[in-house]
Amino acid sequence: MHGKDWPVAASIELARLRSEGLWSPGSATTLEVLEVGHLERHHQWMIAWLLDPFEAHQLGSRMLAAMLRRAGRVDLATGLPSLAEVRKEVVQPPGTRADIVVRTVTCTLVIELKVHSPEGVDQTQRLVQGYAHEREPVWIFLTLHGEVPRDGQFHSMTLAEFAACLSHALHHAPEPHNSHGVTGRATALDYLTTLRRMTGMTALDHEAARFWLTYGAEISRAEAASWQLLQRMAVGVEGRLARLAAALGPDILVRTVDYRYQSKARDVKPYEESAVVLTRESWLDATGRARIGIGFGRRRPKIDAFHNDYKPFVGLVALDHDLYLALEPDQNAWADRWVYWEYADLTPPAETVDLVEYLLTQVADQVSALWAKEVDRTDAIVQTLS
Repeated sequence: MHGKDWPVAASIELARLRSEGLWSPGSATTLEVLEVGHLERHHQWMIAWLLDPFEAHQLGSRMLAAMLRRAGRVDLATGLPSLAEVRKEVVQPPGTRADIVVRTVTCTLVIELKVHSPEGVDQTQRLVQGYAHEREPVWIFLTLHGEVPRDGQFHSMTLAEFAACLSHALHHAPEPHNSHGVTGRATALDYLTTLRRMTGMTALDHEAARFWLTYGAEISRAEAASWQLLQRMAVGVEGRLARLAAALGPDILVRTVDYRYQSKARDVKPYEESAVVLTRESWLDATGRARIGIGFGRRRPKIDAFHNDYKPFVGLVALDHDLYLALEPDQNAWADRWVYWEYADLTPPAETVDLVEYLLTQVADQVSALWAKEVDRTDAIVQTLS
């Protein structure tokens, strides 16, 4: 869809999806909230937990039986014993390590899990050799996209197929018989949701993908236009704060300061930032540079409303380290720079207006409110340390 009609069509479509509960971006499951859903080990622990018949999910051996059926061993899945030993990171023999090994009196299930990493050199071949002597060994190569194992005795299974097994087990299992089981069953369901979202199995994923495939090309153009607009806004901040300074009083100045910021994280390289701030003559150093100020900050050269690293912000910045410490920076403060900060309000209005002017007014209002809140405390600290 091209031309001037696509924003209207996209807005109508978004409104429909929201009204039908099919547009709910953001983290939802435990692994997503903790930002560990991409880590293989956390999936390993969850899968091993689900395969243990005696864990709190109270699914019994349904998941173990389902995986055996997926591997073509219906004979082993039927009448599966309720006893099973589930172990993780099993070294056998030296030089091999299986992600999950499940042993019963009738069979041994060996699972090699790959979420994002590829198979190691001769990994599946060595695992087959290491477990060939076990009672009825079954090998499963469990991956995100269904990669083919190097050893043909391994059965390939996707996480989407594992999710289907879990869905079936949850649907057919009896109700939990105690509160512990209720919690465990909820944990299993939460993990099922994680798998579905990872593998694009939810209605939310399908609708989001359909929306992007319909409007994505035009949205990319809109994104580029927003970057240009925000750059214009950033250039205009100095003039807008100068107007604010004149309204606040004759002793209020505007200064632009450039500096290199070093993150608290040691492995992050320093990068360039700029701040346009309201300050006072008494807050300047001997060269006329602001030791402290209240205003607008941004990382250079990019500016973006949605990328956290490039969102502009307003706050109280102290380039003098003694002042920084004396003002007791809050827990979200940037090391040795911003005593306090919050993201700039870049929410556009519903009506059609000059967006640059509108956003500059939003920023100026934020800076004005912060100035009123912090100016007296800042003045007192500066006088104390002068």
